[in-house]
Amino acid sequence: MRLRRILAPLAFLVCGLLVVSGCGVSGADDSDEILSPYAMEQADRANLPEEIKEILARGKIVIGTKFDQPLLGKRNVATGRIEGFDAEIGRIIAQRIFGKVAEGSNIEFVETTSSRRVDYINNDTADLVISTFSMSEERKKEVDFAGPYFVAGQTYMTRGDSDIKTLKDLAGEKVCVVKGANSLDNLEEEGIKTKESEPLRDYSSCAAALAAGQYEAVSTDDIILYGFQDSAVHDFRVDKNTFTEEQYGVGMKHGSPKLREFINDTLEEAFLNGDWDKAFERTMGAAGVPRPAHQPILDRY
Repeated sequence: MRLRRILAPLAFLVCGLLVVSGCGVSGADDSDEILSPYAMEQADRANLPEEIKEILARGKIVIGTKFDQPLLGKRNVATGRIEGFDAEIGRIIAQRIFGKVAEGSNIEFVETTSSRRVDYINNDTADLVISTFSMSEERKKEVDFAGPYFVAGQTYMTRGDSDIKTLKDLAGEKVCVVKGANSLDNLEEEGIKTKESEPLRDYSSCAAALAAGQYEAVSTDDIILYGFQDSAVHDFRVDKNTFTEEQYGVGMKHGSPKLREFINDTLEEAFLNGDWDKAFERTMGAAGVPRPAHQPILDRY
């Protein structure tokens, strides 16, 4: 049994016992302050960017993330809490803004999908989007990014009994991708022409369709696929060979240099004070994902 599956019920039991510290439910009416595992200190309120001042005045930061991606951003059906590395990066940012994390009070997660990330930023649905959002040059024309806070790489996942053994074997096959992602373009750049099919809403839909035999593979970033391989009752196999470098960034409105600097400074502090490592070990590391050899290098463009 995987360590993550052992720890999950224990964490829920402790959550019920330690009422004094509370265990928050994102979006809940109550505002449970969680005893944070992180060392991040509140930022000096002098010279804060206007966007952070507005968040402080409102008393809450709203973060768009996925609710269906194991290890990254997934809703715990028992507690309502959003779990995963992306969510933990959001909590670290909230702690630097407010000095503490109070679920349902000073931090709220709203569900987004790959196709809605830019809209969520531009229509003020979310202050930030932390959602396996790759920092491509094309996307930088629409939104600003801080980061990267993680570096992944695209690969593919098949059923365990599949005859597909290499990337080239995907040619002519029906491969699931999602709306708003660049996975299909990346495959075509590798010379892989797949059978034409309509992109699905999200990766949980792709995983279900793969298990049902409607597709021969799913192609996206390795860490996304490892999450489904780890959590699925189905026998999935993820190819360990990646063919792109995907730099995950914190998305925000285009033309926000001061906010971008603030988030980059927060990420840099998390790299230095051990918070990034703690976030990794609490999520990906607990599921057996090897820790990257190096922390990401910030792109302060």
